Amino acid sequence: MSFTEKYRPGSLNEIEGQESAVNQISRLVKERRPILIYGPAGTGKTSAAIALANGLGFDVIEVNASDTRNKDAIKEIVGNAAKQQSLFSSGKLILVDELDGIEGREDRGGLTELASILDEKQKHPIIFIANDPWDSKFSTLRKKCTMVEFHHLNYLSITSILKKIAHRENIDAEVETLQDIARRSAGDARAAINDMESLSMGKKGIKKEDIEIIGTREKEESIFQALRLVFKSKDPNEVLGAFNQVDMDMDEIIFWLDENMPLEYRGEDLAKGYEALSKADVFKGRIRRWQYWRFLVYISNLITAGVALAKKEKSPGFVGYKRTSRILKMWMAKQKNQKRKAIAEKIGKNIHCSKNKTVRDVLPFVKEIYKNKVKLNFELDEDEIEWLRNK
Repeated sequence: MSFTEKYRPGSLNEIEGQESAVNQISRLVKERRPILIYGPAGTGKTSAAIALANGLGFDVIEVNASDTRNKDAIKEIVGNAAKQQSLFSSGKLILVDELDGIEGREDRGGLTELASILDEKQKHPIIFIANDPWDSKFSTLRKKCTMVEFHHLNYLSITSILKKIAHRENIDAEVETLQDIARRSAGDARAAINDMESLSMGKKGIKKEDIEIIGTREKEESIFQALRLVFKSKDPNEVLGAFNQVDMDMDEIIFWLDENMPLEYRGEDLAKGYEALSKADVFKGRIRRWQYWRFLVYISNLITAGVALAKKEKSPGFVGYKRTSRILKMWMAKQKNQKRKAIAEKIGKNIHCSKNKTVRDVLPFVKEIYKNKVKLNFELDEDEIEWLRNK
């Protein structure tokens, strides 16, 4: 049996780092209200649901939505389970896991059927689990359920889990080594446990140099998920690595923060958030001037923890983030500038003038000449002539 199964939390007290979420789902289940638990992989979502059911003495009817996608299957398994009494009348918890996978190419109304089941009076609590429920296809379920977020686990919480397992398995490992494994897991406790298990196989312990074998886990996170983590959290340890796996350069990430911060922050919070971004921009300038790349650490801290801690309280509810318009404007400006330089280069060759001087001193007069329909022999094509006439 793998470590992840062997040491799956047996009670809610064993769930690390999710105290607020655990308390919320415990209350909601007792009220028989449908719940949508969401958050990154390996943060304890499924384990918490099962541990809660065990604590209440409920039977668990678990459905993997990635495998059960069509309307008939959902109706037969989930619909019937919701209506029927438990075998021993102790209660029942219906758990629909991996909701993200329910509507693929093979789907035949699975989400619609789940929504209709929620319209009926429930005899048993239902919990849905998803990594990212913000897709528009989940809009109906979001409205019908109470949403509970499980956030990324910080490395200290994951280290605590690893220490307990190492003690029970007699694995000799320094705390610093376990912390290194935890940091490399990118907030995914399950991944960290699997890494520790693989490193300890056939050995009595784990050395620090062994960790280089696993490398840094590559996890693709969308910019939307990273923004949500920064804007919705106040824990600096949780957000520091928010953009590590986002495939964008630092400038583009800052543009995204700049575009979407007013959607989440107001008043003094917004001012403090922009102050953090402006300080990051100062360090960017220092890097350009002095090539002192260690300042990247300060930039990273400012755009994650700096922005996260700018707010007094996180805004409630879902916010739909916008794609940044700044990048498009910069691209358009760059295209315009390239066009200007290309035309200036052609004109400069004809009048024996540098490109920069042509842009500064000659081009304004040439534009006026072309606007008056006068043609000059500068070997310009029709598109370039049209550009000059309209600028």
